[in-house]
Amino acid sequence: MQPRGFRARALALACLVHCLGSPAASNDDLGTRLLRQPAISQDHLAFVYGGDIWVSERNGQHPTRLTTHPASESVPHFSPDGNWIAFSAGYDNNIDVYVIPVQGGQPRRLTWHPAPDIVSGWSADGKRILFVSNREVSNSRSGQFYEVPLEGGYERKVMQAVAVEGSWSPDGKRLAYRPYIQAYSAASGWRQHRGGDTPPLWILDPTSGALEKIPHGNASDKNPMWVGDDVAFISDRNDGAANLFLYDGHAHTVRQLTHETVWDIRNAGAHGHTIVFETGGLLKSLDLDNGQIQPLPVRLAAQAPQARPQWKDVVKTMTNWDLSLTGKRILITARGDVFSVPVKDGPVRNLTATSGVREADAYWSRDGQHVAYLSDAGGIQTLLVRDALGLQKPARHALTSTRDAVDANYFSVLGWAPDERHVVFQDNHLHLYAIDLRNDAVTLVDTSKRRGAFDPVFSPDGQWIAYTIVGENYFTQIRLYSFATGRATDLADRFIQTDNPVFGGDNLLYFTASIDSGPSRNGLDMSTQERPLRKALYAAVLASDGKSPLQPKSGDEELPPIASPAAARPHPADQTPPTLKSTRIDLEGLSQRFVPIPVTERNYDRVIVAADGALFYLARRQPGSVLEPPSPIRGADADLYRYDFEDRSEKLLRSAVFDLRASGDRKKLLIALGDNKLDSADANEKLDSKPIDLGGLRVLIDPLQVAPDL
Repeated sequence: MQPRGFRARALALACLVHCLGSPAASNDDLGTRLLRQPAISQDHLAFVYGGDIWVSERNGQHPTRLTTHPASESVPHFSPDGNWIAFSAGYDNNIDVYVIPVQGGQPRRLTWHPAPDIVSGWSADGKRILFVSNREVSNSRSGQFYEVPLEGGYERKVMQAVAVEGSWSPDGKRLAYRPYIQAYSAASGWRQHRGGDTPPLWILDPTSGALEKIPHGNASDKNPMWVGDDVAFISDRNDGAANLFLYDGHAHTVRQLTHETVWDIRNAGAHGHTIVFETGGLLKSLDLDNGQIQPLPVRLAAQAPQARPQWKDVVKTMTNWDLSLTGKRILITARGDVFSVPVKDGPVRNLTATSGVREADAYWSRDGQHVAYLSDAGGIQTLLVRDALGLQKPARHALTSTRDAVDANYFSVLGWAPDERHVVFQDNHLHLYAIDLRNDAVTLVDTSKRRGAFDPVFSPDGQWIAYTIVGENYFTQIRLYSFATGRATDLADRFIQTDNPVFGGDNLLYFTASIDSGPSRNGLDMSTQERPLRKALYAAVLASDGKSPLQPKSGDEELPPIASPAAARPHPADQTPPTLKSTRIDLEGLSQRFVPIPVTERNYDRVIVAADGALFYLARRQPGSVLEPPSPIRGADADLYRYDFEDRSEKLLRSAVFDLRASGDRKKLLIALGDNKLDSADANEKLDSKPIDLGGLRVLIDPLQVAPDL
C-alpha cells in the first residue's frame, strides 16, 4: 500500500514512472524496482516484472526472463524440488494454470475452465498444483481450492469450504489458508482497514476436519507460508506498514518478524528458514535463524516500450471543462494537463505540458485572460494562476490551513469568483475552503457531515457563495456564506432537501427543493431504486424589497426608453468586462420569499440562468422509476429543458445529455453528451448546437520524467 499523505503519494507516483524504463530503474545500489510476487527455492529466485515471470540465482544475480507473452503472468510458485514453476496467465483471454521448467521453455497449460484459476502452491510431494477458482461458488470475494496434476488431467476439489489463497504444510497433512479477501483491498486504495471484513488465517486438517485459527484481531492477514511447523504471514495488525509475522504452531503465539515503516510488505515466499518479500517495489530476504534482513538487488536489462516518449490521445481522459467569458474557448483538464480548446477558430493550446506533474481543475478568470488550476509539482498540491496563453511563469498560491496538515490533504478546486479575488476548493476531509489571492489567506468556509459535492456558486459580485452540504440526515442543504461577515446561513429548514443553487439577475437565487426525498437518500438500501426523487424548482428573492420573477402581467403599454446623453458606446477595442453588479441579500425572512417555478417535479440537476433570464436545467432519469429504456451512453441520462419567464412556458430541448455548463456572460452553453463528446450552442430556445473538434487533444508523454521541485 502507499504511505500516508499526499506528498508520499506523489513521491510514490514519481518512483513508479521513474522505474518503468530499465536503464533508469537500475541506476542505484538497490537495483530495479517494481519487482513483485517473489518466490524462492533452494537455488533460485522467481518474481514478476512487467507482467512477465523472471528467474535468477537465489541472490538475485543473472536474472532471466522466462515468459514473453503480451498477456500478463502472475503468482509464480516453485515446486518442492525446485525444478518447476507454476503460475497463472491470461493467455487466450482466460486466466489458467501453467507450468514451465525453471530452465525455461514452452509453458504448458493445465486448466481450461472459463473461470479464473489462480495458482496458490504445490502439494507436498510436488505432483499436484494447488489453485483457487470460483467456478462453483460464483462469489467474487471467495473461491475454492482445487488441485491439478503436474502431468495434466482432471482437477480435484480439495474441500467445500471457500478460500482465496493457501499452502500445504511440509508433510501435506494441513492447509493454512485465507477464507476471503479484504473488503477494501489494496487495489481500491484503503490502507489499515479496520472494518468488519478483515480476513483471518486458518489451519485446517482436511482429513479430521480439525480447524486451528491463528490469533486475529481487527486487521487483515494474508499470504500464509509454512516454515517447518510454524506459519509466516503478512499482516497490518500493527499501526504503520504491513509486516511479516510468525505463528508458533506449538506455543500458539504470534511475533513480528519485520518492521517496515513506509511501504507495506505486499507479497512473500518462503523456503526452509528463508523468506523473500516485496516492499516498495524491491526485494529483501529474511533469515529466520538469525533475524538478518538483506536486500536482494536485481538488475534487469529489459526493453520497456511503455517507457519511451510517445504521443497520446487524451480525449478519453477528460475530467473537467470550463467555458470562457464569451464562450470562445474551453478549458479542459485531461491526463494531468490543462488545454485551451477553441470552440470554432484557433489552435489547441497545452498550457502546462508537464509529463511529470499532474494538473487538474482548471477555471477561467472572469475576463478570460487568466487561468487557475491545481498542480502537484514538488509533491504538494498548489494553486497556480497564469496567463491564458501559457507564456508566462505562473503565480503560486499555497493551499495551507490551520485545521489540517497540508500533506495529509487532497484538494479539488471548485470555482473562481467573478471579482477574481477568491478561489474556493475542498479537501478529502469534507472541508470547504476559500483562498484570497491577494494575500493567500485560507478560510475554512464549512464542513459537511457526510460525503457529497459542495457545488459552490458565486454571487455576481463575488461577495457571497451559495453551496451545498450533506447533513446528518443525508439531506443536501444550501447555505449562503458571506465573505464580509465570515458567517454561513441555511437557506431553508434542514428537513427540506435543497440543492443546485445558481444566482440570477435582480438579486435572485434559483434552486431545487424536495420535501419527500427521505426514502431515497440512503443508497445502501436497494429499495431506494423504486422511490423516485422528485424536486421542485424555486427562486429565492434575496432582497427584502425585491421582486418575484413571476410578477403578474399588467397588460399596459410600456414606456419607451429614454436615451441618456451621457451614455457612451464602448470602443470595439475595449475588452474590459462590465462592472460587477452588487448583490444584496437580506437574510431575515428569506425563507418566506421563495417563489415556486410552475414546472413538473422531476429529478433536477445543473440549473443555469441565461443572459436573457431564461432557465436551462437538466432532469435526470432514475432507474426503477421510469419505463423508458436507458440511454445508450452511460451517464447521458438527462433531458435538457428551458423555461421562459416571458411566456411562462417550459420546452424540452434535447435528450441524452451528460452535463451542462455556461459561459461567463451566460450567452453560450457547453453541452457534454457523454462518450467524450462536447457541443456548443447559443443559450436560446433554438439550441442549434454544434460539435466541438477535440482532435487536437494530444500530449507528449515521457514516462521517465519526474516531477520537478518548483
